[in-house]
Amino acid sequence: MSGDTDRRAFVLGFVAATFAAALRPGAAEAAGGAIKDQPWAVWDKNDKPVRGGYFRVAAEQYIGKMNPNHWPVNDWVSMGYFHERLMFNDGQYKPTVPWLAESVKFEDPKTVLMRLREGVTFHDGSAFDAASIKYQMEWIKDAKNQAWTLGMMAPLESIEIVDPLTLRWKFKQPWAAFNGVMTNVPGYALSAKALQADGDKYDIDPKGTGPYLLEEASPGNYLKLKRNPNWWFAKASGHPDMPYFDGIHVSVIPDPAVRLANLRAGKIDALTLEKSQYAAVRNDPNLNIYRFPGNHTAGLRFNTTKGVFQDIRLRKAVSHAIDRRALIAGTQFGLARIASCIFPGDHWCHNPELKPVAFDPDLSKKLLAEAGHANGLTVKGYYPNTAIGQTVAEAVRNMLGKVGITWQVDLLAPAQSATRMREADYDLATGGWTWVFDPDPTATGLYHPGGGFNFGRSKNDQVIALVEAGRQEIDLEKRKQIYWQMEKVLYDAYEDAWLWWDETVVAYRKQVQGWKNEGFMKYRDAWFWAHPLWFKDGKQ
Repeated sequence: MSGDTDRRAFVLGFVAATFAAALRPGAAEAAGGAIKDQPWAVWDKNDKPVRGGYFRVAAEQYIGKMNPNHWPVNDWVSMGYFHERLMFNDGQYKPTVPWLAESVKFEDPKTVLMRLREGVTFHDGSAFDAASIKYQMEWIKDAKNQAWTLGMMAPLESIEIVDPLTLRWKFKQPWAAFNGVMTNVPGYALSAKALQADGDKYDIDPKGTGPYLLEEASPGNYLKLKRNPNWWFAKASGHPDMPYFDGIHVSVIPDPAVRLANLRAGKIDALTLEKSQYAAVRNDPNLNIYRFPGNHTAGLRFNTTKGVFQDIRLRKAVSHAIDRRALIAGTQFGLARIASCIFPGDHWCHNPELKPVAFDPDLSKKLLAEAGHANGLTVKGYYPNTAIGQTVAEAVRNMLGKVGITWQVDLLAPAQSATRMREADYDLATGGWTWVFDPDPTATGLYHPGGGFNFGRSKNDQVIALVEAGRQEIDLEKRKQIYWQMEKVLYDAYEDAWLWWDETVVAYRKQVQGWKNEGFMKYRDAWFWAHPLWFKDGKQ
């Protein structure tokens, strides 16, 4: 399939099916109901939570702005302690879990009816209701408020208040990613009263609906939160003592070695570990260590529209020259899964039929010879100038060198990398995607001409048509099939060299109780926020 006419025909076929899908019960719906009846809200009857104590954690950087729509935000976990979202993703990153929203239903591909939960209040005592959400979304869309999330809300045309707890959202065009956007930054509920009073002050004095309120802040040093005694979820879930900690203290500790030393000394209670630290602590008798899949994809991007990598044989030669298993063992300390395409293996849009590209240096040499480069090939590119970036780049460069490919790789700061990407001044460079949630930002960003990370380097007409279809298909099952097909096309074209899907390791002092790794992996955000942790005896 090629050309704009073919793409339009392809998309229109999917759009026609969308209207029928929207009329079927369950099409793109997030059904709510009583909190205590939800599978992600079920508690182990053997758990006996205890109130008390301040939970102490460390962050690499201070949180920054506390309005999630103002940049920079450096600590999204802390953001979630005082702000909650309208919806969450499930364990496959599918946006199907209503949180502050009670239900979300597409009435047609350009209209959504959303019912909000009753009895929720913001930290300033104002009501969480349809009027507050309408004001917030209009505030985001007003350019003078400088919300970096404005572009994410571009498809929104208007919001109608149906009744005090019900909204009707109208879109300019079919917006399949709407639910996904509501699980993302624009979905954080902010007090309209506080925004109206002083939008700039909100950056340092947030008023959300979450389990903790801001108690004290020392920019660059620490953030201190106190328990919200009126947290709506505690009552709704039948666990009125939640959250169990009296508060949370977030210390800013830039050095990972110092963070780990503080954990082992009992000065902090939990830590997301650097991969290099895992081996040293995994058998520590004073810690509980948990490992789970992350939603980051590491890879290398090809410039497929100019230069040598217009030839698929040379893209294949690169991809088969990389020993991904050795790369993960040597640079990621074993904490990753071999990737077969752009969406992580546990993501609902990943095609499970795809297998990782085989390490086959002999095939790489054969392909180089077939493409007229039997005596070797030299390509240029860039990679992040960080400690781990240097290690990965050197490892890949050595692997490519063994089959006759010389990768002249520059280690660059983010601003320099962005310039090279915008100018498409590379053959092979750092790629992949961090924080893979709704599929559209990733698919559009990397593989659509209008994507913010493409800049003309990829123009696969069949992929472009599938990306455009995925934006408009509101039936989740049909949308999944579109992205499975898109991944198959990308895979067959060797559009990029995907390396690994990340893994994360967290450590807790044994005094901290309540983490259930299986429940978290199955339900993700909903489980995390529905099951607050506690100290064994209510004290540090």
